[in-house]
Amino acid sequence: MKQTDFAKTLTQYLTDFLPGQRNVSPNTIKSYRDTFKQYLMFMQAEQQIRPERISLASLTVLSIKDFLHWLETSKNVGISTRNQRLAAIHSFFRYAQTENPEILFESQKILGIPFKKRQQQTIPHLSMNQLACLLEQPNASTKKGRRDLTLMSVFYDTAARVQELIDLKAYDVRLVPPATITLTGKGNKKRNVPIMAKTRSLLEGYMAENHLLENGHQQNHLFHNSRYQAFTRPGITYILDKYFKQAKLGHTNEVFPDRLHPHMLRHSKALHLLESGVNLIYIRDFLGHVSATTTERYLKFDTELKRKALEAAYPQVVSRDAPAWEENVDILRWLQNLCH
Repeated sequence: MKQTDFAKTLTQYLTDFLPGQRNVSPNTIKSYRDTFKQYLMFMQAEQQIRPERISLASLTVLSIKDFLHWLETSKNVGISTRNQRLAAIHSFFRYAQTENPEILFESQKILGIPFKKRQQQTIPHLSMNQLACLLEQPNASTKKGRRDLTLMSVFYDTAARVQELIDLKAYDVRLVPPATITLTGKGNKKRNVPIMAKTRSLLEGYMAENHLLENGHQQNHLFHNSRYQAFTRPGITYILDKYFKQAKLGHTNEVFPDRLHPHMLRHSKALHLLESGVNLIYIRDFLGHVSATTTERYLKFDTELKRKALEAAYPQVVSRDAPAWEENVDILRWLQNLCH
């Protein structure tokens, strides 16, 4: 069967452009791939066009809008997921229009499809007391308990994304002062994150117990399951959820969130740094954000945090010795007579 222009362009986009020219992470490529898997399902189910017969001419602005509506109504996805799918489509058409100039006009219309606004939600996180309750749950007298305690401590202390934690190797850990961990983030960008003394002590004992400090073991994953395989996202989620439920049962006086998902530890670390007065630019670098705009959302979490951060960021412009407005009789008289 003859290859369609859509199949050729999509293949080049996913296998060459994204990994080779954009250097995006495998998880991003999977997310973009899943978008077009869903689009092919939509075209076959709703438009009666089989995947092998879809051409670039079939990808009209109307079909994309219908696809987004289908996601929300038939697949019951939220606004965030809908916007993620649209972002993938926008990215594809920015590439496709350069490879296929004949679709330039339709591509411009598709790129003009706006993202849906959604209500800004509060950032889910744990307070310092709640975090302490969580970290006291693992049984440190067992090997598995020591592993789980070390894993959660490193997860929080580094503010790692869950995939960054999963990908950690033994050689990414530096235990000699200053102790750091090297995280590999989005786009394979690496950053060195300092770890606190307690986390370093836990890591040193854990790595010695699991022979990760010995020569020849540096390539091993830092954390692994009982089958000596790297953790998966569900595996990390299971560990956190288990100890979170124990913490809620053992500390009924604390008002915990309804659930704990892995990214909440990253949010918690960012907010705790902000509460401690750490500069927003440092927090941006610590989290591995490309732009400070992404980090600024933590300022929206609390009015008091925002006020303190703004006070710290801007100098005092007005002198304390400036005269009160009531003393400036001339300007007051002028304002009173302005509308007479």
